[in-house]
Amino acid sequence: MTKSSKIVKKSTAKKAPAKKVAAKKAPAKKVAAKKAPAKKVAAKKAPAKKVAAKKAPAKKNNILNLKYEGDAQFLASIKPYTLKKKEKYMNAKQKNHFLSILDNWQGQLQVEQDRTADKLQKNASNFPDEADRATHEEEFTLELRTRERERKLLSKINESIDDINIDDYGYCASCGIEIGIRRLEARPTATRCIDCKTIEEIHERQKYG
Repeated sequence: MTKSSKIVKKSTAKKAPAKKVAAKKAPAKKVAAKKAPAKKVAAKKAPAKKVAAKKAPAKKNNILNLKYEGDAQFLASIKPYTLKKKEKYMNAKQKNHFLSILDNWQGQLQVEQDRTADKLQKNASNFPDEADRATHEEEFTLELRTRERERKLLSKINESIDDINIDDYGYCASCGIEIGIRRLEARPTATRCIDCKTIEEIHERQKYG
């Protein structure tokens, strides 16, 4: 064998492993393929929109909670008028103070009246079960009694507003003396001083007691 043929064999023998090295690079594609699941992680962020959607009804609940809770709660929320020394009774500021109270009270009562009317119209259907129908009618009877009392109160509020406009508000209808700021804040529709009201209640108990 000649030297040239030995050199050819050696060169060809050395080139063969080069293919094996290239074959080892093939698994690199598998590593790249493993990166594909990263897109699935991004897809998991989509449910975040559902969480945000669930928070929306919270505004409705806040709106529903803003309703008239009754006379006692309303009167307790009245901010007392700050009296100054030698301040004239039933001056312009005091009239505006009570006019604002009466207007707010009137507005809240009117909303409840309208709400009850709408409720009666929407729930006019009959219930097939007698027990359910009886319970439903009892609830509406109690609510109608409350609204009837509030209707009479609305009439008194309107009369008090009229008295403010003609400068008669704040004076006793029986004896003519001042009813007083604090008594009017406790009962803005009062038409009698504490003494005359006490005497009136005594007469009523004697008459109907």
